[in-house]
Amino acid sequence: MGEWRLMDELFVLRAIYLLGSGDMLQQFLITIFDKLDRGNSWDDDFELNNLLQESIRNSADKMLLTAPDSLVVSLAKYDTHNGEEGISTSKKGRALGFGIDALDMLNFTYKVSWPLDLIINTEALKKYNQVMGFLLKVKRAKFVLDETRKWMWKARGRTAHNFKQHLIVAQKLLHFVDAFHQYVMDRVYHSAWTELCDGMTAATTLDEVMEVHEAYLSSIQRQCFVASDKLWALIASRVKTILGLALDFHNVEQTLSTGGTASAVRTRCEMEIDRIEKQFDECVIFLLRILSFKLNVGHFPHLADLVTRINYNHYFMSDSGSFSAIPGSRPR
Repeated sequence: MGEWRLMDELFVLRAIYLLGSGDMLQQFLITIFDKLDRGNSWDDDFELNNLLQESIRNSADKMLLTAPDSLVVSLAKYDTHNGEEGISTSKKGRALGFGIDALDMLNFTYKVSWPLDLIINTEALKKYNQVMGFLLKVKRAKFVLDETRKWMWKARGRTAHNFKQHLIVAQKLLHFVDAFHQYVMDRVYHSAWTELCDGMTAATTLDEVMEVHEAYLSSIQRQCFVASDKLWALIASRVKTILGLALDFHNVEQTLSTGGTASAVRTRCEMEIDRIEKQFDECVIFLLRILSFKLNVGHFPHLADLVTRINYNHYFMSDSGSFSAIPGSRPR
């Protein structure tokens, strides 16, 4: 497959859909994140593609693409449950709101030439988009937490009655999101790619190449918990809940930093911080329990790696699997 330059194309897909390029989509994503944060409209395909092309042109990795317009973005169309043709993207956008699932509307299409489109076909790109959608959630949560931490340190002690507790909640969220991000980069971006390269080296026929690529897609889907499996879906739902809590925390701190000085506002914000911390603790304990159970009945190196990262220094769970009072939590 060397003359087809298959590995070159797969490398480009890795840079795009697994966010492997450090800056190809950076400008585009920061603009979208900012629009979501401000509650601004972002449902125009033409504007989105202009933003995307500008981001590519300003990227150090722009030479990866044979042409800037070989990558386009659109807003996904959703079918209704009653058999209608579909609903408008603007209506769907309002339904999704500006929460952690908002970016699910984005669909990236990379133009693959023949005969590589036999391998990187429409179904494969759909799977790449599923993985990318999950990675974008992680990236957005990390982005807002990093921004929030800057605000908190600039205005430390002036905006919150219990500033120390706010820092503890921020650090819990940051630890989880950073640990998950590192897991993704190690397992999905590096390890899965190494396995793909080894498989492609051994493949001698088109069918074998297609099988290796399909196995690679299945692997990264499982490791990002977007595979068609009830257990993976259950794990993904808790991870998404925690990523959503990062946005909630960001909103609370934004309220406090932009004039939330009234007693009633402060009280509501403190109640919201309590809720965020309580829900975070519950989600982490649930995740560690279900991941540990899965490890007890099979060999899943990527899950063992994730548990180690989340439960660093046995912060949440002891070696024996018991949970103690979580350090730093407020009395309930």
